[in-house]
Amino acid sequence: MHLAESNIQSTFCISRFNEYYLPSVNRNIFESVDSKTQYDKKFKDDFAKEDMLQVIVGLDSGLLVNYLIEKGIPKGSIFIFVELDEVLSLLNIDIPLELKDNLFIYNYDEFNENFPSITYGIYILKNNFKHYRSLGATSSHLPEYSILNTQIIKLLEAEHLEQSISSSQQKYFEEQFKNISENVIPASFLANKFIGHTCLVVAGGPSLDNTINWIKRNRESLFIIAVSRIAGKLYKEGVTPHIIVSVDPYDFSFEVNRDMMSLADSSLFVNSFHVNSRLLGQWPGKNLYLDNRYPWQIENTKNIKTLGPTVTNASVYLATNMGFSKILLTGVDLCFTNTGFTHTKDSVESTLGPNLGIMGEWVDTYCGEKAETVIQLKLAMEALEEESKDNPKIEFINLSPNAAKVKGIEYKNPDQISLSPIECSPSQLLDSITDMSIEDKVQDIVEAKREIDRLIKTLTNIIKLSSEALDLTQKLTGEKVTKKSIRKIEIIDNKLNKDYSSVSALIKTYGFPEFASFLTTKKADDWDSRHMLQMTINYYTAFKKISKKLLLLSKDAQTRLTYRFSELSKDADITDLVMFWRKEQQQGRVNIWLKNHPNWKSYENIKENPQQLERYSKLLDSIRHEYQEQLTIKPKEYIDTVKKSASMENVFEKIIVLIRDNDHTGLVKISSNLKILAKDDDSAKRLYHLAYSHQLILEHKINQALSVLLDLDENLQTEVELKQICLLALKLGYIDTAELALSRLSEYIDEYIPQYAHILKLQGKSQESINLYLDYLDKYPEDVTIWIKLGSFMIEIEQLESAKAAFYHALKADPNNQVAKDYISKL
Repeated sequence: MHLAESNIQSTFCISRFNEYYLPSVNRNIFESVDSKTQYDKKFKDDFAKEDMLQVIVGLDSGLLVNYLIEKGIPKGSIFIFVELDEVLSLLNIDIPLELKDNLFIYNYDEFNENFPSITYGIYILKNNFKHYRSLGATSSHLPEYSILNTQIIKLLEAEHLEQSISSSQQKYFEEQFKNISENVIPASFLANKFIGHTCLVVAGGPSLDNTINWIKRNRESLFIIAVSRIAGKLYKEGVTPHIIVSVDPYDFSFEVNRDMMSLADSSLFVNSFHVNSRLLGQWPGKNLYLDNRYPWQIENTKNIKTLGPTVTNASVYLATNMGFSKILLTGVDLCFTNTGFTHTKDSVESTLGPNLGIMGEWVDTYCGEKAETVIQLKLAMEALEEESKDNPKIEFINLSPNAAKVKGIEYKNPDQISLSPIECSPSQLLDSITDMSIEDKVQDIVEAKREIDRLIKTLTNIIKLSSEALDLTQKLTGEKVTKKSIRKIEIIDNKLNKDYSSVSALIKTYGFPEFASFLTTKKADDWDSRHMLQMTINYYTAFKKISKKLLLLSKDAQTRLTYRFSELSKDADITDLVMFWRKEQQQGRVNIWLKNHPNWKSYENIKENPQQLERYSKLLDSIRHEYQEQLTIKPKEYIDTVKKSASMENVFEKIIVLIRDNDHTGLVKISSNLKILAKDDDSAKRLYHLAYSHQLILEHKINQALSVLLDLDENLQTEVELKQICLLALKLGYIDTAELALSRLSEYIDEYIPQYAHILKLQGKSQESINLYLDYLDKYPEDVTIWIKLGSFMIEIEQLESAKAAFYHALKADPNNQVAKDYISKL
């Protein structure tokens, strides 16, 4: 059995605030409080933000878009409303001419066709977009809205992922500039050092909890590469990883991975060139970097690359390049558990509870079951399959039967794995990397500053050449195009792309969104001279703009290197250093400074000045305290993101989609998970009964399905459950049960009054049925169908005059109604 069919009717109501609305969409939510008051509370602040792409599912019978038009659209913002076809056909909304470029109303197909665009992409690229549901779409009584909303979310997520992949280049380069001062020794130091040995890659999936004891028992025989987020967990369990790997460039990375900081004296940190600078900049231990140190280096084939899309992929790729012949995987689940978890115990995600609201896709696990995964993990699976294919001589083994099955990687029970004692402990690995002397560190900083000086000089020249090319091109717009002027531009372009090829490549890669913004879908054959000139102007404008941005990043990197140099000096102004650390949110650098200056109190410039000694001591104590706060404060932004995806609203929409698709596996899993949550959460309890009931329907256990819905507390039964109770009861012939459900529905939703009246009629309660029909028609005199039903009823009970009156009312509402005419003719 599918979802109970919704009934979007064409009947409008006028609220006591003189607002027209569709009760089948908005029920009676505008009867007690007017729409403006409700919208001010829910949308006012968000809708007032400038430079935003706002996507709203549902129009609230047109009231929400009218509210927006009256308020006005903020500067630089675009609003897109997506509505059901059935509702759009009933509405007539005129968008003011001045808002035609900022306000759009689509059905799903139109949104799907128009959404992937450069204009919208820029908002998503900048993360300046938000998704909302109208009040009608939020109320959950129409399954179509839940399905539509899920479809819109999937499109938004897919576009966001695509834009993130292309735009992440910018973030990567920005972090790479910041990390120049820390990326000193390349990871190629480790290349082929462990040929013929076995390594264990430990990620943060739930299966780690099942293998942790095996790891503890065998830690002396395992070379362990751990992803950064679980390094601290391993350490607390008495396991010290040899290597910790991190790749994420984003700001919340420090909060998510900060537990690794306690291993600075025990483990080697191998980081991507673009790892978050707060994480790397505050690491007081040894580190090796992947890929290139400098952003303008096109390729450094000698160093080990960062292979994505996840830190697990990067860790496995590192292991293959270190020469291991057998690579074991644990915590590499790449899917949700049956109980809805994606991460190991004590992680931020698992602490928040199971995430049941994400709509993923099904994959096979090694134990033969189906598990759900998301697009990012699916991409990681594909990359691991490619990795195993590229390294046929390496044996890849996943130690979890519940992990997603990846071609080229087999499953083995940990107890079947034969291990030999390793010849390299974590401390021996660290000792193999020689400590750099102060003199070596100074020399490295000097060389890095020299490299950046050269870049600054090149960028300055490029800015000058771009300006010249722009001037020449703009002059062409006012005069005839001459071979001489074109030749000058060609010389400049040749110089940019040949003499400064590596930096030009950096400009184009870093500035891809800028260059992409003026790309055209026109064929080259259709370009006229004016179009070509404008394209050229846009090209050199972008070249100049991006060069200036890179120049700022270069100067910023120089400043950072200058401070790193000061950190090594005994004569540095500690106040100045602390101010810089605070500016960079890298208070933890105080520990690196103290490591380099254990006897700072005995320095000549300090010990002879007691006041300065006291001031510096307080300052250092203060910033150490600030760093400790960094290590304990909750990552609110990240937690909010996880919570949002796990909300019960999202769980409801997922259930609706599972019901639509007759997805028995999905309903079984979500029912069993909700049953656990239902003990302490009324929302989960309600959704458990809904999901489990539909699971039973698919198992052809209709009686049990009805019982499950009836067992739900009456105060938790919403329109969705009552409607399903009614349908199941009628299917089973339980008229009394259907009558009770319709009685409750009709109390607050007029749409169900005629159905309730019909049930009363079937029960022989004629007068009650007539009264309900009349009450309804008094409020909705234009409802022709119900007038005809009432007239037919009157004929059945031989009230012919009343029947004739009902048919005349039908003709008054619809003068051409043939059914009413036929009845009157017969009477």
